[in-house]
Amino acid sequence: MKNGKLIAVSALSTALSIVFLVIGVYFQTFDLSALFTASLMVMIPLSKNSYKGALLTYVSTAILAFVFSMGRFHVPLLYAVFFGIHPIVNFFQMQKGSKFWFLYIVKCVWFIGVCFLMFYAFAMFTDIPHLDSPFIKNILPLIIVLLGLVFYILYDLIMIKFQKMSFRIVKRLGL
Repeated sequence: MKNGKLIAVSALSTALSIVFLVIGVYFQTFDLSALFTASLMVMIPLSKNSYKGALLTYVSTAILAFVFSMGRFHVPLLYAVFFGIHPIVNFFQMQKGSKFWFLYIVKCVWFIGVCFLMFYAFAMFTDIPHLDSPFIKNILPLIIVLLGLVFYILYDLIMIKFQKMSFRIVKRLGL
């Protein structure tokens, strides 16, 4: 893809991602769906087989999301540490095929680490009264790991399906 077209596609993807992330920041009921939709926008340059365009979209969206979030950093932080880069890693895994099966395990551990990061980051800024209980302290990491693993497996399957569909749509539209 030519540089001008690559920059234009990346700018369009960034603009759409920012719109969705800002909606997610200011309307808390839409934060997870906004993250999912913003990560779908990273797939537009990937549908043209452009890692460079996808990375440009990811980095510029992450920076602009922090600027436009006005102190509400939970959505941009989740985008920066997982949701923005995940489609790029998926695309790499899809291109390499079954040779990179261990990448799936790395992605699971990465997501569970993000779950722990977000839980402890939010626990620092909120007052959760029952968190001091020894039972909760012992059982909570297990709950985060198990629920994170189940959620990640479902999320990754859905994201791969959306990625394949978006590639077909972009190809059919001739973008």
